[in-house]
Amino acid sequence: MRFLPRGHDAFITRTALLGSVFGILNLFYTEEWGWILALAMLPALLVRLVWRSMPGWLLLAWLVVPTLIGDIAVVTHTSTMVLIIGMVVVAAGGTRRADTVALTLCLFSPFVVWALDTNSWHRGIGAWLWSGGLLLGWVLGRLAGEQQTLIAELERTRSELADAAVLADRQRIARDLHDMVGHSFSVVLLHLAGARMNLAANPDEAVKALRQAETVGREGMDELRQALVLMHRGNPAPTVSGLGDLEGLIATYRDAGLRIDLTVADGVDQIGAAPRIVLHDVVREALTNAAKHALRPEASVNIGLDDDAIAVRITSPHAPGVPGGRTGMGLTGLEHRVCAIDGTFTASPDRGDWTVLASFPRRLVEVRA
Repeated sequence: MRFLPRGHDAFITRTALLGSVFGILNLFYTEEWGWILALAMLPALLVRLVWRSMPGWLLLAWLVVPTLIGDIAVVTHTSTMVLIIGMVVVAAGGTRRADTVALTLCLFSPFVVWALDTNSWHRGIGAWLWSGGLLLGWVLGRLAGEQQTLIAELERTRSELADAAVLADRQRIARDLHDMVGHSFSVVLLHLAGARMNLAANPDEAVKALRQAETVGREGMDELRQALVLMHRGNPAPTVSGLGDLEGLIATYRDAGLRIDLTVADGVDQIGAAPRIVLHDVVREALTNAAKHALRPEASVNIGLDDDAIAVRITSPHAPGVPGGRTGMGLTGLEHRVCAIDGTFTASPDRGDWTVLASFPRRLVEVRA
C-alpha cells in the first residue's frame, strides 16, 4: 500500500500529516496541565490516516473538545490550527448530515469561550478570527473535494469515450477487413474459375490462371497480416489506401479549393499494406489541418522512397494566430500511428510554414508473405 497515494487520498494524507505537525508543536506551547490536552489531540489525525472510513463528526469531536477546554482554561494556545486542518480533512472527505452538523457547531465553538469570558483574547476580535479560520478550512476542504469529484467524473467520461471508440473501431475493422479480404479472394475465385474452365481445352491458360490466383492470394494474405499487425500495435482500423486512393484523396481537397503541389516517388504503390495505411492517414490529417488553419489555401506534399523507408513532408503557410504547439488530438493520434510501425513523426512551425514530417519503413519486418 502506498504511504502517500495519489489524488484525493494524497490530499487527505498530506493535510492530516500537516495537522499532526501542528499537534506536536502544540505540546511546546502549553501551560500547566495543558500538555495533557495537547497529547490527547495528537493521535486524532494520525488515526484518520489509518482509519479511512472514520466518521467526520468523530474526528471533529476528538479535536474540538480538547481545544475548547484548553482555551477556556487558558492552558493551550495553538490547538486552533489543528482544528482548522481537521475541518479541511472532514470537508474534503465528502460530508454526511452528521458531519455537516459537526462542522457547523465547530464554527460557533469560539463563541462558547467568548460567552464564558475566561479568555480575554476571545472578548475582542479573537472569537471572530478563530471562527473565520474554521470557515476558511471548511471552504478549502470543500473545494478540494469538489475538484476531486470533477476529476473522477472526467476519468469516467474518458473511459466511456474510450469504450465507445473501441466499439466503433471494431465495427470499422469488421467492415474494412471484409473489403480487403473480399476483394482479394473474389479475384482469386475468378482466376480459379477460369482455370477450371480451361483445364481440359487450354492447359497453359489454366496454369497461368492458377499462378495468378496464387499471386493474388499471397498478396491478399500479406496485406491482411500487415493490417492485423498494425492494429495489434494500436493503430486504428485499416482503410483502403493504395496509390490510387491517395490520388483520389488529393483530388478531393483540390476540388474543395486547396492548391496542392504533389510529388510522389515511383514505387510508392508497391510498399506494404500497413505503411500505405499510415501514409494515407498522414496525408489526410495534414491536409485537413492545412485546410482549417493555413494562412493561404495551399500545401505541398512530397512523398519520397528509398530502399528501406518512405519519407513524407507536407508544408503549408503557418497562420500567426494559430498556436504552434502540438495540442491537437489529430496530431497526437497521428504520431501514435506512425510510431506503431517503428516510424518517426514531427509537426512544427518552420520558417513561416507548418511542416509535417513522417518517416517509416516500407514494410513491417514481422510480416512475412
